[in-house]
Amino acid sequence: MMIFADTETTGLLEAEEADVSRQPYIIEVCFIRLTEDYKFVDSVETLIKPPVPISEEITRITGITNEMVADKPEFPEVYASIVELFLGARTFVAHNARFDTGMLWCELVRMGKEFHFPWPPEWFCTVERSFHIEQRRLKLKYLHKLATGEEHEGQHRARSDVEALVRCYKWLKEQA
Repeated sequence: MMIFADTETTGLLEAEEADVSRQPYIIEVCFIRLTEDYKFVDSVETLIKPPVPISEEITRITGITNEMVADKPEFPEVYASIVELFLGARTFVAHNARFDTGMLWCELVRMGKEFHFPWPPEWFCTVERSFHIEQRRLKLKYLHKLATGEEHEGQHRARSDVEALVRCYKWLKEQA
């Protein structure tokens, strides 16, 4: 089983040694569980209410506003459903796996659950796995264009990015 993941956040991660209170918060997740032959099993997809306001810059990038998250669950309220989805998964797939796992880690640390999460033993990062193509980090939008010949619409929204991620992952696996 594979978990395809994307998070939208209130900002970029600071250095690892920065106190977790200075780290950004997750404002949207999409985790999709697929079989090894890409059959849908389950998903967790939701906007998340952060304990800090969403900046105008983040709203401009993601389209997610403070009004959109005002009545949404906070991260601790979706923790159990995320754990259930991840249980028994073999592979975690994300475009920038270090960022998405770092964001999850921050939220888990805030809850005191950082050592109570069923991380899949294998990680597949499409940024790392596509570096050889042009010897640089490729944005998901560009990688998707290479993989499919089509534009990636709806970027910086978790569900749309995960759907693009699945297509890129398949293409990278075929190229290997």
